[in-house]
Amino acid sequence: MKDTVLPTPFLTPALLRCSHYDGYTGEAARSESYAIRTVYEYELEYYIRSEGGIRVDGQYLPFSAGEINFRKPGQVVQGVPPYECYILIVDMVGNTCRSGEFTFGSPEEAQARYDNSLLESLPDKLVPQKSEWFSGLLENILYLQNAAGDLAQFQLRSSLYLLFSELFREHQGRSLSGHTRVIRQAVAYIRSHFLQPVSVDFLIQQSGLSRSAFHRRFMEEVGLSPGQLVTSLRIEQAKNLLSVTHTPVGEVGALCGYPDHVYFSRIFRQHTGMSPSDFRRLADR
Repeated sequence: MKDTVLPTPFLTPALLRCSHYDGYTGEAARSESYAIRTVYEYELEYYIRSEGGIRVDGQYLPFSAGEINFRKPGQVVQGVPPYECYILIVDMVGNTCRSGEFTFGSPEEAQARYDNSLLESLPDKLVPQKSEWFSGLLENILYLQNAAGDLAQFQLRSSLYLLFSELFREHQGRSLSGHTRVIRQAVAYIRSHFLQPVSVDFLIQQSGLSRSAFHRRFMEEVGLSPGQLVTSLRIEQAKNLLSVTHTPVGEVGALCGYPDHVYFSRIFRQHTGMSPSDFRRLADR
């Protein structure tokens, strides 16, 4: 299976299972290592606490609290306890037919490994900047998987998109080494919160600069105002979602900080010269 890699232009993550695992209790706490197994789905483990790690294709990777192990189909892994984690298992092309009967570690109808640049770019070990944010999002996904109703299912899909979008963004983030400490901190904050309302007054207060000095230095070092940087990041996020998913345009706007789809379309056109729908058609060619 490891040699079978299929191309896929779109990512539509669908939840197969989200679980909480505590390796500090019961028989798990007495194990020196778990069974060696082959990964059959795309899996993500977020470590709540850990004094152990994972062997991935023979290489041991230690993990600490707040770190993430991302696993791809075909990898051979072995857990080395103790650790407590959230386990997220997803079908990356939207196949939900097995979600109700999904059994962890089963080779039946195993998911293919896809030659997608975003998926393949993620390393086995990630150290996210916003570890508490990831923990809260995974806890919410754990709750939503058993919640009934259209709203809960919409929130579940949105949470999955948001989680993977943030993973991709953090991994592909630009180096900020050319900025001064004050502006580097402001830019890092914007990059971590651009999907939410960003308070420029808060950034100025944290910088210790006057309003005019902050804006002048930010423009000199970044080439954009804080508001322009937020918009630029949101539009890039929207372009990525439009290119690699089938998510409806209005939902893409909401995921990128623009709940008003009319306003989203107008801002997108101003920055790209085309509507979101036209951009998606062009990306599909």
